[in-house]
Amino acid sequence: MQRADEMVAAGSAPIQKGPFQAMHSRHSLLVLVDLAVISYFIYLVTNGHWATQFIIALVIWSSYRSRTPWAYNAAIAILALASLFFAGFAMLNMYSFASQKDVMSLLFAFLMGWASWSSIRHIRIHLHPIYRAAFMDGKLQHAPLHTTEILAGCPNCMAVLAIDPLQLSPNDKCPHCDEPLVSRETAARFGLYSEE
Repeated sequence: MQRADEMVAAGSAPIQKGPFQAMHSRHSLLVLVDLAVISYFIYLVTNGHWATQFIIALVIWSSYRSRTPWAYNAAIAILALASLFFAGFAMLNMYSFASQKDVMSLLFAFLMGWASWSSIRHIRIHLHPIYRAAFMDGKLQHAPLHTTEILAGCPNCMAVLAIDPLQLSPNDKCPHCDEPLVSRETAARFGLYSEE
Protein backbone atom coordinates (compact mmCIF):
# COMPACT_ATOMS: atom_id res chain seq x y z
CA MET A 1 0.00 0.00 0.00
CA GLN A 2 1.56 3.29 -1.07
CA ARG A 3 -0.70 5.89 0.51
CA ALA A 4 -2.19 6.13 3.96
CA ASP A 5 -5.28 7.75 2.38
CA GLU A 6 -6.17 4.37 0.92
CA MET A 7 -6.27 2.60 4.28
CA VAL A 8 -9.66 1.30 5.34
CA ALA A 9 -10.57 0.67 8.96
CA ALA A 10 -11.39 -2.96 9.75
CA GLY A 11 -15.05 -3.74 9.29
CA SER A 12 -15.83 -0.73 7.10
CA ALA A 13 -16.36 -0.60 3.37
CA PRO A 14 -14.11 1.58 1.23
CA ILE A 15 -15.77 4.61 -0.31
CA GLN A 16 -15.49 4.63 -4.08
CA LYS A 17 -16.88 8.11 -4.71
CA GLY A 18 -15.06 10.42 -7.05
CA PRO A 19 -15.10 14.21 -6.74
CA PHE A 20 -18.17 14.61 -8.95
CA GLN A 21 -20.17 11.94 -7.11
CA ALA A 22 -19.34 13.50 -3.74
CA MET A 23 -20.35 16.97 -4.95
CA HIS A 24 -23.50 15.61 -6.57
CA SER A 25 -24.50 13.96 -3.27
CA ARG A 26 -24.17 17.30 -1.46
CA HIS A 27 -26.14 19.07 -4.18
CA SER A 28 -28.87 16.42 -4.00
CA LEU A 29 -29.31 17.11 -0.30
CA LEU A 30 -29.41 20.86 -0.94
CA VAL A 31 -32.05 20.44 -3.66
CA LEU A 32 -34.11 18.28 -1.29
CA VAL A 33 -33.98 20.91 1.48
CA ASP A 34 -34.80 23.73 -0.95
CA LEU A 35 -37.72 21.73 -2.36
CA ALA A 36 -39.05 21.20 1.17
CA VAL A 37 -38.83 24.93 1.95
CA ILE A 38 -40.44 25.96 -1.35
CA SER A 39 -43.18 23.32 -1.07
CA TYR A 40 -44.01 24.40 2.46
CA PHE A 41 -44.17 28.05 1.41
CA ILE A 42 -46.44 27.22 -1.55
CA TYR A 43 -48.63 25.13 0.73
CA LEU A 44 -49.00 28.05 3.19
CA VAL A 45 -49.75 30.59 0.49
CA THR A 46 -52.15 28.56 -1.66
CA ASN A 47 -53.67 26.13 0.87
CA GLY A 48 -52.95 23.54 -1.79
CA HIS A 49 -53.06 19.80 -1.49
CA TRP A 50 -49.89 18.72 0.35
CA ALA A 51 -49.79 15.24 -1.20
CA THR A 52 -49.57 16.65 -4.73
CA GLN A 53 -46.73 18.97 -3.76
CA PHE A 54 -44.94 16.15 -1.97
CA ILE A 55 -45.18 13.87 -5.02
CA ILE A 56 -43.94 16.59 -7.40
CA ALA A 57 -41.04 17.44 -5.09
CA LEU A 58 -40.15 13.76 -4.69
CA VAL A 59 -40.17 13.20 -8.47
CA ILE A 60 -37.94 16.23 -9.07
CA TRP A 61 -35.52 15.26 -6.31
CA SER A 62 -35.26 11.58 -7.23
CA SER A 63 -34.80 12.48 -10.90
CA TYR A 64 -32.04 14.92 -10.00
CA ARG A 65 -30.39 12.41 -7.68
CA SER A 66 -30.40 9.75 -10.41
CA ARG A 67 -29.05 12.34 -12.89
CA THR A 68 -32.01 12.45 -15.25
CA PRO A 69 -31.18 15.17 -17.83
CA TRP A 70 -34.45 17.14 -17.49
CA ALA A 71 -33.93 17.47 -13.73
CA TYR A 72 -30.67 19.41 -14.18
CA ASN A 73 -32.44 22.61 -15.26
CA ALA A 74 -35.21 21.98 -12.74
CA ALA A 75 -32.58 21.92 -9.96
CA ILE A 76 -31.13 25.22 -11.18
CA ALA A 77 -34.64 26.74 -11.13
CA ILE A 78 -35.26 25.40 -7.62
CA LEU A 79 -31.95 26.83 -6.36
CA ALA A 80 -32.78 30.20 -7.97
CA LEU A 81 -36.30 30.25 -6.48
CA ALA A 82 -34.94 29.30 -3.06
CA SER A 83 -32.31 32.03 -3.33
CA LEU A 84 -35.01 34.62 -4.08
CA PHE A 85 -37.14 33.31 -1.22
CA PHE A 86 -34.23 33.50 1.25
CA ALA A 87 -33.22 36.98 0.01
CA GLY A 88 -36.80 38.24 0.43
CA PHE A 89 -37.00 36.79 3.90
CA ALA A 90 -33.64 38.41 4.74
CA MET A 91 -34.97 41.81 3.62
CA LEU A 92 -38.15 41.40 5.68
CA ASN A 93 -36.05 40.63 8.73
CA MET A 94 -33.77 43.61 8.08
CA TYR A 95 -36.88 45.82 7.91
CA SER A 96 -38.10 44.30 11.18
CA PHE A 97 -34.71 45.00 12.78
CA ALA A 98 -34.66 48.59 11.51
CA SER A 99 -38.19 49.35 12.67
CA GLN A 100 -38.36 47.42 15.96
CA LYS A 101 -34.67 47.02 16.91
CA ASP A 102 -35.24 43.28 17.33
CA VAL A 103 -31.85 41.53 17.50
CA MET A 104 -33.33 38.15 16.51
CA SER A 105 -34.49 39.73 13.25
CA LEU A 106 -30.89 40.74 12.55
CA LEU A 107 -29.75 37.17 13.21
CA PHE A 108 -32.42 35.74 10.91
CA ALA A 109 -31.55 38.33 8.25
CA PHE A 110 -27.92 37.20 8.39
CA LEU A 111 -28.86 33.49 8.19
CA MET A 112 -31.29 34.00 5.32
CA GLY A 113 -28.78 36.18 3.47
CA TRP A 114 -26.16 33.47 3.89
CA ALA A 115 -28.62 30.83 2.61
CA SER A 116 -29.41 33.01 -0.41
CA TRP A 117 -25.70 33.55 -1.17
CA SER A 118 -25.04 29.82 -0.77
CA SER A 119 -27.77 28.96 -3.26
CA ILE A 120 -26.29 31.41 -5.76
CA ARG A 121 -22.88 29.75 -5.37
CA HIS A 122 -24.43 26.37 -6.09
CA ILE A 123 -26.16 27.77 -9.17
CA ARG A 124 -22.78 28.98 -10.43
CA ILE A 125 -21.36 25.48 -9.96
CA HIS A 126 -24.28 24.04 -11.95
CA LEU A 127 -23.66 26.50 -14.78
CA HIS A 128 -20.05 25.36 -15.13
CA PRO A 129 -19.71 23.33 -18.37
CA ILE A 130 -17.57 20.59 -16.80
CA TYR A 131 -20.08 20.01 -14.00
CA ARG A 132 -22.91 19.94 -16.55
CA ALA A 133 -21.05 17.38 -18.68
CA ALA A 134 -20.30 15.24 -15.62
CA PHE A 135 -23.96 15.37 -14.59
CA MET A 136 -25.16 14.30 -18.03
CA ASP A 137 -22.81 11.33 -18.50
CA GLY A 138 -21.18 10.81 -15.09
CA LYS A 139 -17.64 11.50 -16.27
CA LEU A 140 -15.45 14.54 -15.86
CA GLN A 141 -14.48 15.50 -19.38
CA HIS A 142 -11.77 17.98 -20.05
CA ALA A 143 -9.38 19.02 -22.76
CA PRO A 144 -6.04 17.23 -22.83
CA LEU A 145 -3.72 18.59 -20.16
CA HIS A 146 -0.14 19.71 -20.72
CA THR A 147 2.46 17.54 -19.04
CA THR A 148 2.83 19.85 -16.03
CA GLU A 149 -0.88 20.68 -15.58
CA ILE A 150 -3.30 19.16 -13.09
CA LEU A 151 -7.04 19.55 -12.51
CA ALA A 152 -7.74 21.46 -9.30
CA GLY A 153 -10.74 23.14 -7.72
CA CYS A 154 -10.87 26.84 -6.91
CA PRO A 155 -10.99 27.11 -3.10
CA ASN A 156 -13.66 29.82 -3.34
CA CYS A 157 -16.18 28.75 -6.01
CA MET A 158 -15.16 25.11 -6.56
CA ALA A 159 -14.71 25.62 -10.33
CA VAL A 160 -12.52 22.92 -11.84
CA LEU A 161 -9.41 24.48 -13.39
CA ALA A 162 -6.39 23.16 -15.26
CA ILE A 163 -3.41 24.69 -13.48
CA ASP A 164 0.34 24.34 -13.55
CA PRO A 165 1.30 24.19 -9.84
CA LEU A 166 4.90 25.09 -10.65
CA GLN A 167 3.82 28.42 -12.16
CA LEU A 168 1.03 29.26 -9.69
CA SER A 169 1.56 32.57 -7.90
CA PRO A 170 -0.32 34.58 -5.25
CA ASN A 171 -1.40 36.98 -8.02
CA ASP A 172 -3.29 34.31 -9.99
CA LYS A 173 -7.07 34.64 -9.83
CA CYS A 174 -9.90 32.27 -10.67
CA PRO A 175 -11.47 33.15 -14.04
CA HIS A 176 -14.94 32.36 -12.66
CA CYS A 177 -15.08 34.19 -9.31
CA ASP A 178 -12.02 36.48 -9.64
CA GLU A 179 -10.76 35.43 -6.19
CA PRO A 180 -7.12 34.46 -5.51
CA LEU A 181 -6.23 30.81 -6.12
CA VAL A 182 -3.50 30.91 -3.44
CA SER A 183 -4.32 32.25 0.02
CA ARG A 184 -2.00 34.75 1.68
CA GLU A 185 -1.28 32.24 4.44
CA THR A 186 -0.20 29.55 1.98
CA ALA A 187 1.91 31.99 -0.02
CA ALA A 188 3.58 33.29 3.16
CA ARG A 189 4.27 29.73 4.35
CA PHE A 190 6.14 28.98 1.12
CA GLY A 191 7.86 32.37 0.99
CA LEU A 192 5.96 33.59 -2.06
CA TYR A 193 4.24 36.54 -0.42
CA SER A 194 5.80 39.41 1.46
CA GLU A 195 3.76 41.67 3.73
CA GLU A 196 3.82 45.29 2.53
